[in-house]
Amino acid sequence: MLPKPKLIEMENRAHPRRACRWRAVLLVEPFNRACVVEDIGEGGCRISVNPRDLTIGSHVVINVVSKGTRFEGIIRWIQGDEVGIAFEGAHAGVAPALVSTGHQP
Repeated sequence: MLPKPKLIEMENRAHPRRACRWRAVLLVEPFNRACVVEDIGEGGCRISVNPRDLTIGSHVVINVVSKGTRFEGIIRWIQGDEVGIAFEGAHAGVAPALVSTGHQP
């Protein structure tokens, strides 16, 4: 008997995301923490990070040294060691240009 295929929940997002795996630093008052930007899109990104002391609604800065850029946003969700960030203001729309040009970490 063949195993049943797992159902994959489709994400309903306004902006598509692209995988990137960039090493970065998450800046949240009063601390900084290493993280990895797993995927990124016009409206936000998903990072892998130790979520201790992070709270939904907190303002954060993600500093991607290898790209010479940083993004500001708000924590929208936390699931295990993954955190969803919604970009704010001028930072929305900049991230996809970095991904589409083929930059690597």
